[in-house]
Amino acid sequence: MQLQELQGHIRELASLPETRSPMVSCYLRVEGGRLRHRRTFANRVEELRRSFAGEAAELFEEALTPVERFLSGELHRSSKGVAVFSRAGRQPFFLALQFYVPLPTWIAADTLPNIYHLVELKDTYWRFVVLVCSQDTARILSVNLGAVTLDLLRERPELRRRVGREWTREHFQRHRATRTGQFVGDAVKALSEVMTAGSYDHLILAGDPKMTAMVRRALPSHVASRLSGVIRKPGRTGARDVVAESIASFVEAEHKESHATAEELQRELRTGGLAVVGTRSSYFALKRGQVETLVMDAEYSPRPGWVCRGCRLERTVEQWPKKCPACGSHSLEDLSIREAMLRLAEQRGCQVELVRDSATLRRFGGVGCLLRFRPGQQGRTRPPGKTRQQDKTPPQRGWRGTAVTPTPV
Repeated sequence: MQLQELQGHIRELASLPETRSPMVSCYLRVEGGRLRHRRTFANRVEELRRSFAGEAAELFEEALTPVERFLSGELHRSSKGVAVFSRAGRQPFFLALQFYVPLPTWIAADTLPNIYHLVELKDTYWRFVVLVCSQDTARILSVNLGAVTLDLLRERPELRRRVGREWTREHFQRHRATRTGQFVGDAVKALSEVMTAGSYDHLILAGDPKMTAMVRRALPSHVASRLSGVIRKPGRTGARDVVAESIASFVEAEHKESHATAEELQRELRTGGLAVVGTRSSYFALKRGQVETLVMDAEYSPRPGWVCRGCRLERTVEQWPKKCPACGSHSLEDLSIREAMLRLAEQRGCQVELVRDSATLRRFGGVGCLLRFRPGQQGRTRPPGKTRQQDKTPPQRGWRGTAVTPTPV
């Protein structure tokens, strides 16, 4: 699955209408085509069963049936994580997604799907390019949500040794250095074209230390600025091993980038810029469509708010009243603030940055927003943030390979 497809599924889930039928949301870790924590899953299902009665219990069982069927016979052996969403009733819904990166084991049943872990996966693993260089090959890999979606290979032309009768040793060494420089230049040119065409924001270099050093020196500034890590591995290295290590390197780079976003939020707040922090301010900025980027602590877990089923009045952290102050209805329900924020952000096309271990963000209550504009202003006043597009990479002359069906790492 590529990023654009995942974004479409998240947007679909975030836009589903609420119904009385329970929506089962399952995130599960798998291995070799089987659930890794089957007992945990079974125990959690039993807990959920005990929470329903009457018609709701019947609808829960109906929603669970296709989930069990999928988990019993449709898991790919190469998958490491799955996300399954199922609802019965008058507006039935079923969606099963499989990934090459792990997901936590987490199951819930609510009136709307829980999308946090999908948003977290998109934010953590999204897409980057790896250039793997040895003394005689250069390989360009595009990694999209943990899967290789582009694989281009170029072999260095054979250099014949003609020392003695035709060349002196010094002549041969100079010629070899020239050929190596041409080979590196060709690899860098192809890499630059791939990154520009696909709008990639992150690059990782891997392979022979001497070759990666030469490549790094040859990178144009607009590509060098996107370098997120270097993995030194002498000799030939299999793509599987390189991609596995590059994912870890990319996750670390993404972690640093998310902290930089939290610091930007703080700077904007201190200078009276386009930012708000805290649950209430962030929630209603999302409701008004002001938000460019939602910045959320990975451990953010606010108390539930409430929503009136009569007039849809919403409150974030206030104590539940006996009845709705607007319409007098007694039909009030829990409002999961974190999920509601994520749904609003996805519906409105906002960037979402999930941050781990940020003291700065914790001081703000765990959440904040970089804004497009202030209330009352028209149009965008902040330059748009990074975009995450689908690969549009053209074939490279002299390079074998092209866009490929995603393969596991």
